[in-house]
Amino acid sequence: MYHLNPKIRPFTLPALAAGFAGDLGGGEYVGLLHFQGIDTPVHADDARLEECRFTGVALETLRNARLLQCELQQIGAPSLNAAGAFLNDVRVTHSRIGSGDFAEAELDGVVFENCKFGWLNLRRAKVRDVVFRNCQFEEIDFGGQIQRVSFTDSRTSVLNCVGAQLRDVDLQGLDFAQIEGLEAMRGTQISTLQLSLLAEEMAGHLGIKIAT
Repeated sequence: MYHLNPKIRPFTLPALAAGFAGDLGGGEYVGLLHFQGIDTPVHADDARLEECRFTGVALETLRNARLLQCELQQIGAPSLNAAGAFLNDVRVTHSRIGSGDFAEAELDGVVFENCKFGWLNLRRAKVRDVVFRNCQFEEIDFGGQIQRVSFTDSRTSVLNCVGAQLRDVDLQGLDFAQIEGLEAMRGTQISTLQLSLLAEEMAGHLGIKIAT
């Protein structure tokens, strides 16, 4: 059951120099730069991005990239491929991500705030100490190792827990219309209202008939 809040480590970025699209590329080490207003889709596969800020940048691929103490603001990504990426102490705010593919990624100490997602794919990902505040989703795929995750003022049409390993996951601040994989919800905390909404589905899952 839910015991611990996500552990979010505060950080403050130092003074940053201006970054340019040419600084970003596959396998590059990039640090202490502020990238702003880049409309051309950014491909930064295998890059190491440390103490950077991205504002109004179009991101497309971050496969196997490492982001350490970075801030992402007003990011536009119709389809973001971040499979295998490592995000440690990262803040993502006021961003729109259509398809966010974090399959086999590792997220540790990440905050998403005022973000809108189509599909958030966390299948086979390792997710620890992550907070979602005022976020909207069409579908969340929790099919990975999810630990100490919380939601506040957030909503999703579908919450897919099939194949998930959940521990200390607080769903009380997440409105959901449909849940897949009820059997994998062990390790979550829900509200009494959410329980009442799930009662019929849970009964059907357990083979319990409800008299009318």
